[in-house]
Amino acid sequence: MTELGSSDIHSVANRHWFQGLHYRVGHTHKVWLTVRSFDKSHLLAAALLLLGTILTRVTLIGDPAVHMDEEFYLLVADRIWHGALPYVDIWDRKPVGLFLIYALLRPLSPTGIVAYQIGAFFSAFMTAIVIRQICLRFCNNGCAILGGLLYLLFLPLLGGMGGQAPVFYNLPMAVAALLVLQAQGSASSRSVHRYPYIAMALCGIAIQIKYSVVFEGMVFGLSLLQIKWRDGASIFDLIRFGSILIMIALAPTVAVALAYALAGHFNEFFDANFLSIMRVVPPQPARRLDFLAGTVYSILPLLFMSMAATPLLLRRPFQAKNLFLVSWAAAAIGGFFALGNNYPHYALPAVAPLSILSATLFPRMGIGLVAGGVWYTILFAMPAWGVPTIRKHYINSMVTALRPYAAHGCIYVNDGPPILYLLTSSCLPTPYIFPEHLNNAGESRAVDAPREMKLLLRTLPSAIMVADKVLDHPRNRNTAAMIDSAIAAHYHEVARLPDVFGGRQQIIYARNDFQ
Repeated sequence: MTELGSSDIHSVANRHWFQGLHYRVGHTHKVWLTVRSFDKSHLLAAALLLLGTILTRVTLIGDPAVHMDEEFYLLVADRIWHGALPYVDIWDRKPVGLFLIYALLRPLSPTGIVAYQIGAFFSAFMTAIVIRQICLRFCNNGCAILGGLLYLLFLPLLGGMGGQAPVFYNLPMAVAALLVLQAQGSASSRSVHRYPYIAMALCGIAIQIKYSVVFEGMVFGLSLLQIKWRDGASIFDLIRFGSILIMIALAPTVAVALAYALAGHFNEFFDANFLSIMRVVPPQPARRLDFLAGTVYSILPLLFMSMAATPLLLRRPFQAKNLFLVSWAAAAIGGFFALGNNYPHYALPAVAPLSILSATLFPRMGIGLVAGGVWYTILFAMPAWGVPTIRKHYINSMVTALRPYAAHGCIYVNDGPPILYLLTSSCLPTPYIFPEHLNNAGESRAVDAPREMKLLLRTLPSAIMVADKVLDHPRNRNTAAMIDSAIAAHYHEVARLPDVFGGRQQIIYARNDFQ
């Protein structure tokens, strides 16, 4: 055996050191190239999705009358800052989480209008980012970006150009869906244990923005149970695991219920959130069919692409992620039909899974983006051109006409923009301030409209604003007769102004002592 001398040892050591350095430099270079490639692909995707968000939403920022629902949510948020308690001082049946989102955004601009719309802008953008991440589990980066862009394009076509509830809760639901998919594909038991609980917590938050999300939450929960079953869990373990998931999802709602109980208003909370909807008379079948036809027409390309993608996904060798995606879309569509009224904005939750399904058809963006873009331009961009400016002008005219009367008492807007209460700084003559609650025939028994209208008119509002035509639903004849009687006895007409809804006017009546 040959012994190495001192110089030989140094020579071998130096060679190994240089080889190690070469490996480290080469490995670091490869990692740097990977990181740089990662950054480029994600930055490009984020830039394209941000551009899509800007193009589809920025023209409406500052519009005070995007949708009557959003005006009301902002009004509630404003009154929360003045000490009002939802369901007690100002009534609605939406979960309190939606009002809290608006309340958090309210102080960020002078009237809160720009603030909530910027909040909705970033919520839509972040949801598109998450949708892309989900799509990457089914297709390449091109079609993943397409999925996010389709989401942004079709939101406005269903009334999601502003701050409707799904614009906010689609984000936690999309993140929850991504966590379910990560749990399905994860080999780490720690991940499998962690992701389901976070996903259900996000579903719980979404439920407190709108209760209809429970259908999607059920699919998410069943998918998580399937993972446990796949991994060999016993029936007892499945029951225990499922019970924990349900408790986590219900925790935010239970917490709100307990808060109202401690405040002594549990009955008002429970009736508004869970019982009043059972007393609503749904529209006639023909009217519901009109709403449904309009909804389907608005997203026709998305539906066609989704229907084409579904059998392709299910026909492949079984993968849990494919079944989950199709089930999620089915649950979101089921929630739309479960709500009674098939308003287009009730279908907004389905846009996320349908966009992902549609994107899987196209390895590159091409046809899907063109189809979505052309449809968006025809249905929304062209007809909406200049509308925000016109609506802003009409709202300003109403505010100017009503503000002198709001300074001397509460105004009452019977069938018009609820934002007028906020912009005129008027007090509220009734807790049932959302127009539909007292003027829609279907809501009469849900809120005891005749009794509440009687109490309202007894306060003799300083001015009453009434539309000359109804919109989507028959007017409550009892409350309409009561208003007509009060106007004849105590009021006189002072103005007729164009409404934000084309083809009708708002008539303002001032109390007779304001001459």
